[in-house]
Amino acid sequence: MNGEYVSRETYYYRFKGEANTEHVIGVAVRRALEVGASALIVASETGRSALKAARLLRDLGTGLRLVVVTHPPDRTWGPRGEIPIGLRHPHNVRALKCLESLGAIIVQGTRPLAPPSRGLGWGQATPEAVMDRVLGVFGQGVKIAVEASLMATDAGVVERGDIVVSLGGTYKGLDAAIVATTTYSYYFLQEYEVLEIIAKPYHGRVRLPEYEDPTWRGDLDKYYSEVTC
Repeated sequence: MNGEYVSRETYYYRFKGEANTEHVIGVAVRRALEVGASALIVASETGRSALKAARLLRDLGTGLRLVVVTHPPDRTWGPRGEIPIGLRHPHNVRALKCLESLGAIIVQGTRPLAPPSRGLGWGQATPEAVMDRVLGVFGQGVKIAVEASLMATDAGVVERGDIVVSLGGTYKGLDAAIVATTTYSYYFLQEYEVLEIIAKPYHGRVRLPEYEDPTWRGDLDKYYSEVTC
Protein backbone atom coordinates (compact mmCIF):
# COMPACT_ATOMS: atom_id res chain seq x y z
CA MET A 1 0.00 0.00 0.00
CA ASN A 2 1.40 3.38 -1.02
CA GLY A 3 -0.53 6.33 0.41
CA GLU A 4 -4.09 6.02 -0.83
CA TYR A 5 -3.59 3.35 -3.46
CA VAL A 6 -2.04 -0.03 -4.12
CA SER A 7 -0.24 -0.79 -7.37
CA ARG A 8 -0.01 -4.30 -8.78
CA GLU A 9 0.59 -5.74 -12.22
CA THR A 10 -2.26 -6.85 -14.47
CA TYR A 11 -1.62 -8.95 -17.55
CA TYR A 12 -3.65 -8.60 -20.75
CA TYR A 13 -3.21 -11.46 -23.19
CA ARG A 14 -3.15 -10.91 -26.92
CA PHE A 15 -4.91 -14.25 -27.49
CA LYS A 16 -7.55 -16.20 -25.58
CA GLY A 17 -7.35 -19.76 -24.38
CA GLU A 18 -5.01 -22.54 -23.45
CA ALA A 19 -1.81 -20.89 -24.66
CA ASN A 20 -1.91 -18.68 -21.55
CA THR A 21 -2.40 -21.47 -19.01
CA GLU A 22 1.08 -21.77 -17.53
CA HIS A 23 1.66 -18.03 -17.34
CA VAL A 24 -1.67 -17.25 -15.68
CA ILE A 25 -1.18 -20.03 -13.12
CA GLY A 26 2.24 -18.66 -12.24
CA VAL A 27 1.10 -15.07 -11.72
CA ALA A 28 -2.05 -16.23 -9.89
CA VAL A 29 -0.05 -18.29 -7.39
CA ARG A 30 2.26 -15.35 -6.77
CA ARG A 31 -0.67 -13.00 -6.19
CA ALA A 32 -2.42 -15.51 -3.92
CA LEU A 33 0.64 -15.56 -1.68
CA GLU A 34 0.91 -11.76 -1.73
CA VAL A 35 -2.69 -11.20 -0.62
CA GLY A 36 -2.86 -14.17 1.77
CA ALA A 37 -5.61 -15.93 -0.16
CA SER A 38 -7.25 -18.89 1.57
CA ALA A 39 -7.22 -20.97 -1.60
CA LEU A 40 -6.35 -21.09 -5.28
CA ILE A 41 -9.49 -22.04 -7.22
CA VAL A 42 -9.10 -23.48 -10.71
CA ALA A 43 -11.93 -24.23 -13.12
CA SER A 44 -10.99 -27.35 -15.05
CA GLU A 45 -13.10 -29.49 -17.38
CA THR A 46 -10.55 -32.22 -18.13
CA GLY A 47 -7.97 -31.81 -15.37
CA ARG A 48 -5.11 -30.67 -17.59
CA SER A 49 -4.99 -27.08 -16.35
CA ALA A 50 -5.59 -28.12 -12.76
CA LEU A 51 -2.72 -30.61 -12.89
CA LYS A 52 -0.35 -27.85 -13.98
CA ALA A 53 -1.44 -25.81 -10.97
CA ALA A 54 -1.16 -28.80 -8.62
CA ARG A 55 2.36 -29.63 -9.78
CA LEU A 56 3.50 -26.04 -9.41
CA LEU A 57 2.12 -25.82 -5.87
CA ARG A 58 3.79 -29.14 -5.00
CA ASP A 59 7.14 -27.97 -6.37
CA LEU A 60 6.94 -24.58 -4.59
CA GLY A 61 5.80 -26.11 -1.29
CA THR A 62 3.66 -23.09 -0.49
CA GLY A 63 0.96 -24.89 1.48
CA LEU A 64 -1.65 -23.01 -0.56
CA ARG A 65 -4.82 -25.07 -0.92
CA LEU A 66 -5.91 -25.98 -4.45
CA VAL A 67 -9.64 -26.26 -5.14
CA VAL A 68 -10.56 -27.65 -8.56
CA VAL A 69 -14.07 -26.87 -9.78
CA THR A 70 -15.20 -29.16 -12.57
CA HIS A 71 -18.10 -29.69 -14.94
CA PRO A 72 -20.62 -32.55 -14.70
CA PRO A 73 -19.72 -35.46 -17.01
CA ASP A 74 -20.66 -34.22 -20.47
CA ARG A 75 -19.10 -33.31 -23.81
CA THR A 76 -18.26 -30.23 -25.80
CA TRP A 77 -17.52 -29.65 -29.46
CA GLY A 78 -14.06 -29.76 -30.97
CA PRO A 79 -12.35 -29.79 -34.36
CA ARG A 80 -12.19 -33.62 -34.45
CA GLY A 81 -15.57 -34.33 -32.87
CA GLU A 82 -16.82 -34.24 -29.30
CA ILE A 83 -14.43 -33.75 -26.39
CA PRO A 84 -15.37 -35.42 -23.06
CA ILE A 85 -15.50 -32.96 -20.15
CA GLY A 86 -15.98 -33.26 -16.40
CA LEU A 87 -13.44 -34.94 -14.13
CA ARG A 88 -15.88 -37.74 -13.35
CA HIS A 89 -16.36 -38.56 -17.02
CA PRO A 90 -14.76 -42.00 -17.62
CA HIS A 91 -12.37 -40.38 -20.11
CA ASN A 92 -11.02 -38.03 -17.41
CA VAL A 93 -11.07 -40.18 -14.26
CA ARG A 94 -7.32 -40.73 -14.41
CA ALA A 95 -6.81 -36.96 -14.17
CA LEU A 96 -9.18 -36.91 -11.19
CA LYS A 97 -7.13 -39.56 -9.39
CA CYS A 98 -3.90 -37.70 -10.16
CA LEU A 99 -5.29 -34.48 -8.73
CA GLU A 100 -6.53 -36.19 -5.59
CA SER A 101 -3.10 -37.76 -5.10
CA LEU A 102 -1.59 -34.26 -5.25
CA GLY A 103 -3.96 -33.02 -2.53
CA ALA A 104 -6.43 -31.10 -4.69
CA ILE A 105 -9.99 -30.67 -3.42
CA ILE A 106 -12.50 -31.49 -6.17
CA VAL A 107 -15.83 -29.67 -6.43
CA GLN A 108 -18.62 -30.56 -8.85
CA GLY A 109 -21.95 -28.79 -8.66
CA THR A 110 -24.56 -26.74 -10.48
CA ARG A 111 -23.25 -23.55 -12.06
CA PRO A 112 -24.99 -20.61 -10.34
CA LEU A 113 -25.52 -18.88 -13.69
CA ALA A 114 -26.67 -22.04 -15.47
CA PRO A 115 -29.38 -23.47 -13.16
CA PRO A 116 -32.49 -25.40 -14.33
CA SER A 117 -34.15 -22.15 -15.47
CA ARG A 118 -31.59 -21.93 -18.27
CA GLY A 119 -33.33 -24.98 -19.74
CA LEU A 120 -36.01 -22.58 -20.96
CA GLY A 121 -33.44 -21.47 -23.52
CA TRP A 122 -29.99 -19.90 -23.21
CA GLY A 123 -31.28 -16.82 -24.99
CA GLN A 124 -34.16 -16.25 -22.58
CA ALA A 125 -33.88 -13.30 -20.20
CA THR A 126 -33.91 -15.27 -16.95
CA PRO A 127 -32.18 -13.46 -14.06
CA GLU A 128 -29.25 -15.89 -14.24
CA ALA A 129 -28.90 -15.42 -17.99
CA VAL A 130 -28.79 -11.65 -17.56
CA MET A 131 -26.06 -11.92 -14.91
CA ASP A 132 -24.17 -14.35 -17.14
CA ARG A 133 -24.25 -11.90 -20.05
CA VAL A 134 -23.24 -8.96 -17.86
CA LEU A 135 -20.22 -10.84 -16.48
CA GLY A 136 -19.41 -11.80 -20.06
CA VAL A 137 -18.38 -8.23 -20.82
CA PHE A 138 -15.17 -9.03 -18.92
CA GLY A 139 -14.63 -12.15 -21.04
CA GLN A 140 -15.49 -15.80 -20.61
CA GLY A 141 -12.48 -16.51 -18.41
CA VAL A 142 -13.36 -13.88 -15.80
CA LYS A 143 -16.98 -15.00 -15.79
CA ILE A 144 -15.97 -18.63 -15.17
CA ALA A 145 -13.53 -17.55 -12.44
CA VAL A 146 -16.39 -15.81 -10.62
CA GLU A 147 -18.67 -18.83 -10.96
CA ALA A 148 -15.98 -21.27 -9.84
CA SER A 149 -15.39 -19.34 -6.62
CA LEU A 150 -19.12 -19.27 -5.88
CA MET A 151 -19.37 -23.02 -6.46
CA ALA A 152 -16.41 -23.68 -4.16
CA THR A 153 -18.06 -21.60 -1.43
CA ASP A 154 -21.44 -23.27 -1.90
CA ALA A 155 -19.66 -26.63 -1.51
CA GLY A 156 -18.18 -25.52 1.81
CA VAL A 157 -14.54 -25.93 0.86
CA VAL A 158 -13.89 -22.19 1.26
CA GLU A 159 -15.63 -19.95 3.76
CA ARG A 160 -18.08 -17.16 3.06
CA GLY A 161 -16.08 -13.93 3.17
CA ASP A 162 -12.74 -15.58 2.30
CA ILE A 163 -10.33 -13.85 -0.05
CA VAL A 164 -9.51 -16.28 -2.85
CA VAL A 165 -7.70 -16.26 -6.16
CA SER A 166 -9.84 -17.88 -8.85
CA LEU A 167 -8.91 -18.86 -12.41
CA GLY A 168 -11.07 -19.50 -15.47
CA GLY A 169 -10.61 -19.75 -19.19
CA THR A 170 -12.05 -19.48 -22.65
CA TYR A 171 -13.14 -22.84 -24.11
CA LYS A 172 -10.08 -24.90 -23.04
CA GLY A 173 -7.23 -23.91 -20.77
CA LEU A 174 -6.90 -20.87 -18.51
CA ASP A 175 -6.57 -17.22 -19.47
CA ALA A 176 -8.03 -15.21 -16.57
CA ALA A 177 -7.47 -14.82 -12.84
CA ILE A 178 -9.09 -12.63 -10.20
CA VAL A 179 -8.78 -11.87 -6.50
CA ALA A 180 -12.24 -11.98 -4.95
CA THR A 181 -14.07 -11.90 -1.66
CA THR A 182 -16.32 -14.87 -2.11
CA THR A 183 -19.72 -15.84 -0.71
CA TYR A 184 -22.58 -18.26 -1.27
CA SER A 185 -24.24 -17.94 -4.64
CA TYR A 186 -27.52 -16.72 -3.13
CA TYR A 187 -25.64 -13.77 -1.58
CA PHE A 188 -23.80 -13.03 -4.82
CA LEU A 189 -25.33 -9.62 -5.58
CA GLN A 190 -25.12 -8.47 -1.96
CA GLU A 191 -21.65 -9.63 -0.90
CA TYR A 192 -19.40 -10.83 -3.72
CA GLU A 193 -16.51 -8.55 -4.66
CA VAL A 194 -13.94 -8.74 -7.43
CA LEU A 195 -11.01 -7.07 -5.69
CA GLU A 196 -8.42 -7.39 -8.44
CA ILE A 197 -8.15 -8.62 -12.00
CA ILE A 198 -4.79 -10.34 -12.23
CA ALA A 199 -5.00 -11.34 -15.89
CA LYS A 200 -7.46 -11.60 -18.77
CA PRO A 201 -7.47 -11.58 -22.57
CA TYR A 202 -7.45 -8.04 -23.95
CA HIS A 203 -10.39 -8.95 -26.19
CA GLY A 204 -12.71 -11.29 -24.30
CA ARG A 205 -15.56 -11.78 -26.74
CA VAL A 206 -15.55 -15.21 -28.36
CA ARG A 207 -16.85 -16.37 -31.71
CA LEU A 208 -18.63 -19.73 -31.98
CA PRO A 209 -17.58 -22.42 -32.49
CA GLU A 210 -14.83 -21.40 -30.11
CA TYR A 211 -12.12 -23.56 -31.68
CA GLU A 212 -12.50 -21.54 -34.90
CA ASP A 213 -12.13 -18.18 -33.15
CA PRO A 214 -9.03 -16.55 -34.74
CA THR A 215 -8.01 -15.05 -31.38
CA TRP A 216 -8.01 -18.40 -29.54
CA ARG A 217 -4.72 -20.28 -29.18
CA GLY A 218 -4.00 -23.76 -27.86
CA ASP A 219 -3.32 -27.42 -28.62
CA LEU A 220 -6.63 -29.25 -28.92
CA ASP A 221 -5.26 -32.59 -30.15
CA LYS A 222 -4.29 -33.67 -26.63
CA TYR A 223 -7.89 -33.30 -25.43
CA TYR A 224 -8.78 -36.44 -27.36
CA SER A 225 -6.28 -38.49 -25.30
CA GLU A 226 -6.39 -39.47 -21.64
CA VAL A 227 -4.33 -37.49 -19.14
CA THR A 228 -1.31 -39.07 -17.50
CA CYS A 229 0.11 -38.06 -14.11
